[in-house]
Amino acid sequence: MTSIKKNDILCCIDYSKQNRLFYKLNEIYKTLPGGNCNGCGKCCMESVGINLIEFINIFNYLQDKDELRKKCLNKVIDYYFLEYTEKKPCPFKDEDNRCLIYEVRPLNCRLFGHWKKEDYNKNLHNVTERNVEYKNFIKNKYKFDISDEVVNYKIKYCEDFIPEKYYLDKATRLSFADEMMILDSTVYSKDIIDIEFKDRGIVEYFIDSMFNEDVSYNIKIKLSKNEHLREIVLCRLKKILL
Repeated sequence: MTSIKKNDILCCIDYSKQNRLFYKLNEIYKTLPGGNCNGCGKCCMESVGINLIEFINIFNYLQDKDELRKKCLNKVIDYYFLEYTEKKPCPFKDEDNRCLIYEVRPLNCRLFGHWKKEDYNKNLHNVTERNVEYKNFIKNKYKFDISDEVVNYKIKYCEDFIPEKYYLDKATRLSFADEMMILDSTVYSKDIIDIEFKDRGIVEYFIDSMFNEDVSYNIKIKLSKNEHLREIVLCRLKKILL
């Protein structure tokens, strides 16, 4: 059984449509400041953190787009199961650095470039420290090394992005996140989805909709330790799921 049940997701989609949650989500997005991005794609290199309402919105967006959905999920599977061995770009970015889900891209993607440089670099330093700590944890528990390329990869502050008005301070960025949490709370309070409340990235949400999280993580560890199994297992998983 998957950690996030498809029927629960569909119930959330119906509820969100009936109660205009997708409309409210888009209204939040509309209040975000604009800016000039050159489309280099250098920032699209991770599984960004998203809210439940954003996952439901993206899932709904992909529902009737079979070819696009399969293309994205194929890359989601590669990203997740190979995450410890090689650094891959966001699975929702195409070969031309374009976002495959641009219309419904998450808040964190929309806010990238709007950070003040000092805030961004401080956060980047914290992320790098956590990566090193996690590498040590994995080494001690599972006896293999996460790739140094993965541990040390840094999405550098974008000097090319030009905000429409001004850079956003932490309080302003968090105010947008608070608005998203209100929408999440609306869904959670109705008990229409059986899901553990925790931080997830966009990849983790989709993986949890296809697998039990304990099963997927155990497969991930095995593939990280045994490169000879990777291609065979990933092909089988995709054949079953896609």
